[in-house]
Amino acid sequence: MEIPHILEELAYDMGELPRDAIEAAITKKEQITPYLLDILKDAIERVDEIVEDDNYQGHLYAMYLLAQFREEAAFPFILELISFPGDIPHAIAGDVLTEDISRILASVCGKKTAALERMIENSTLNEYVRCACLSSLVTLVGVKHVARSEVVSYFKSLFREKIEKVPSLVWNHLVMSACLLYPDEIYEEISHAFYDRLIDPTYISLSDVTTILSEKKESHLFQLHQNSELIEDTVSEMEKWLTNMSFEV
Repeated sequence: MEIPHILEELAYDMGELPRDAIEAAITKKEQITPYLLDILKDAIERVDEIVEDDNYQGHLYAMYLLAQFREEAAFPFILELISFPGDIPHAIAGDVLTEDISRILASVCGKKTAALERMIENSTLNEYVRCACLSSLVTLVGVKHVARSEVVSYFKSLFREKIEKVPSLVWNHLVMSACLLYPDEIYEEISHAFYDRLIDPTYISLSDVTTILSEKKESHLFQLHQNSELIEDTVSEMEKWLTNMSFEV
């Protein structure tokens, strides 16, 4: 299958998985990568059109494929695409925003965590985007691309000063993310956040945190490493979405 045909097959939702086109794209990794990057750049420029067109999905396939390819050149484009204000990130990414963007970002960022940190600290961004970036840092620890100590230290700075002291989903997700890393070094900061009523206890409670700390640290972190994964197979990832959509119909 030639590249123009592959791109045509991936552009729009035709009701079934374009498996042949995805597999052909993977076999032509080197040749198709510039075209996939161009799709992301084009999506940024045409974001208003994409929001209005429910059937267009070229940017989503581009993100998954570039994540599978570990293409770091995609990282700034994906960040820009999910940095639009309000609900635009939801409109252009759908459930991918809450389910897989964190792993996609982790797959293409290399070790450029500073860009993820800037997203987390930006109070003007969509909360789900900021949460996804928190999850990306956890994933990077889980796959052993970034040291746990580095991310725990950064989380400590978030608790202390780097995010706005207003109750939010970001605060809830910060505690949850810290717990995935085993929060023994930052329990005091977590406690203060609960005391300041920044955390919704129906999302996660302080007793949940202490329960996690009652576990063996080595076992907890072993599970983190076992459960963390980058984007490895675009076909299986997109099959998952197709299956979920069929159940919703």
